[in-house]
Amino acid sequence: EIAGSNLKLWLDAADSSTLFSDDNFNTSATTNVGGWKDKSGNGNHATQATSTNQPVLTSSGLQFDGSNDGLTLTNDISETNLNVFFVVKGHGFLYSNKGTERTLFYNHNSGRNLWWRINGTEFFSNTAVAGYSDAATQLLEFSLNSGTATVRVNGIQALSQNSVTGNFKIDRIGLIFDGNTGVSTWSGDMMEIVALSSTENRQKIEGYLAQK
Repeated sequence: EIAGSNLKLWLDAADSSTLFSDDNFNTSATTNVGGWKDKSGNGNHATQATSTNQPVLTSSGLQFDGSNDGLTLTNDISETNLNVFFVVKGHGFLYSNKGTERTLFYNHNSGRNLWWRINGTEFFSNTAVAGYSDAATQLLEFSLNSGTATVRVNGIQALSQNSVTGNFKIDRIGLIFDGNTGVSTWSGDMMEIVALSSTENRQKIEGYLAQK
């Protein structure tokens, strides 16, 4: 079980009690998901009112079509230190914040590489990530702590960048960050997302999510 004051977001596709067909959380989901309740206690629920833009519930989690599927958080998350864990399979826009933040995997000449931007500065651009594959279910972690941004794949650090300024912000899952991109929304599956403002329980979280 995940708990603690550092927990900012917890979306769990294996918990059917958190999945709803509508963005008002009235009807339990059986196919389309319009509401994904946050289990952190912070009310950072993920919603999508437009039925054609809703991910689909499958045995592998929530399936995003890579065309227009995606979810918006009811509250923006903005933290100086933040560690976000994703159990996913796929590529495209993983998460973003309107206009300033984006994290995506895109096939540009040399394979599906990473673009990661915080506070309007893109410090990873068309960057290969060791261990990443869009064909396998993986645990991806994106962290910003004391100005250092890191990417971990299945618990192993793949990239690091110092002197990153600004807060780590998220206001949407799987959606593009503005209208001026040719990169797709998330194409693939999402099983679980956990965000914490501390690295104190990293190994515990990695061990828990590795079972997904």
